[in-house]
Amino acid sequence: MTTDHAARWAWLRAQTPVLRDLVYLNCGFQGPMSEPVAQAMRDWLDRELHEGPTARPLLEARRALATRYREVCAKLMGADPDEIAITDNTTDGINLVTAGLSVEHGDGVVTTGIEHASGIVPSYYLRERRGADLHIVPLSSDDSPGTMLEAFGRAIDARTRIVLISGVSYSTGQWLPVSEIVALAHRESAGSLVLIDGAQTGGHEPLDVHASGVDAYALPMHKWLCGPGGLGALYIRRDRIEDVEPQAVGGHAAASFDFDGGFVPERKSIQKFELTTVSGVLLAGGVAAVEQYLESGPQAVWDRVRALNVAAERRIGGIPGVTVTSPHTEGTRTGLFAFQVGDIDPAVLVSHLWLSAKVVCRSVREARCVRLSLAAYNTEDDIEMVARAVEAALAGNLHPDAAAAAAPPAGGSVREP
Repeated sequence: MTTDHAARWAWLRAQTPVLRDLVYLNCGFQGPMSEPVAQAMRDWLDRELHEGPTARPLLEARRALATRYREVCAKLMGADPDEIAITDNTTDGINLVTAGLSVEHGDGVVTTGIEHASGIVPSYYLRERRGADLHIVPLSSDDSPGTMLEAFGRAIDARTRIVLISGVSYSTGQWLPVSEIVALAHRESAGSLVLIDGAQTGGHEPLDVHASGVDAYALPMHKWLCGPGGLGALYIRRDRIEDVEPQAVGGHAAASFDFDGGFVPERKSIQKFELTTVSGVLLAGGVAAVEQYLESGPQAVWDRVRALNVAAERRIGGIPGVTVTSPHTEGTRTGLFAFQVGDIDPAVLVSHLWLSAKVVCRSVREARCVRLSLAAYNTEDDIEMVARAVEAALAGNLHPDAAAAAAPPAGGSVREP
């Protein structure tokens, strides 16, 4: 890491107020805003308050802001602005594609056993509603890129219509060989579409959707990019936009229409998926968040978070009684670090970390682990705080309120995103 990079991480940390009081290790769930991002949103809200949201100057400014948002998202993803649709979040983007793509009885749908609900549930619905044949590829955090590719090779064939996978798994923390999977899918089935759940990649790893050949890619602003909730972006490769029909439609879905029966649907513009007014406040925050990440340098961020993962493996993974469940190799390692601690319930341990050390992280029920999202603003001191709290728990000093705090609320459990 260069001196300039060290200064950048220190600046990010200083500009993120929540880090003054908390050990925040949960941007894979929702990232903390920096002051510049929050200020961009405040400034826009003040303009609407004082200038009027549809007064001509601000109305034109909001249109320009939407254009700017598409431009920065395109730069983030390695795409062109006219391949970017403004969405609410990753799940919204995934559903725009799965609902709008023609999938018929017997067509193949391929996903994995390490997907978030936002990926696996839409895949199940393609089976339930369309009669698709669903193939769930079993993967584990120990798999090498080659092993993963072999597993996909057994699932993808000439009838495969859609491959829906995460770029980085939210549960295991592993990095999937997306470019190789895309090449395999396109080789085995000329009509297949590869859709990436980018919830754990945007703002985390460097992206180049054109270079990877991927057909569609959905990501959010509120996770690793540390932007506002309720905003995302969907990329669809230009020559595949016509293959995906909008299910919810508004004015952007019409190339032309009149009030005498004349109507021509829009097929080529990706804006056909955008319904109506988008909040200028959210767009301002999204632009600021993406620009902040791009100024930090995607490759530098990627190198930083993976170095922190190595540090976490060395310190936390070195504690007797701790089992690291996230990848150990450079070919699959990311900024997500996951571990188990003896027979302590991960949800209880997460509560203990919060109550005893003000550590913000999460458990992943499916993987029975505690997950730390190690962002560029984090430090080895943050890792040390977690390690000491884990050591205390193993020594029998679990916070007395941890189990009660981890219990689901009355009336049933709440599924974490």
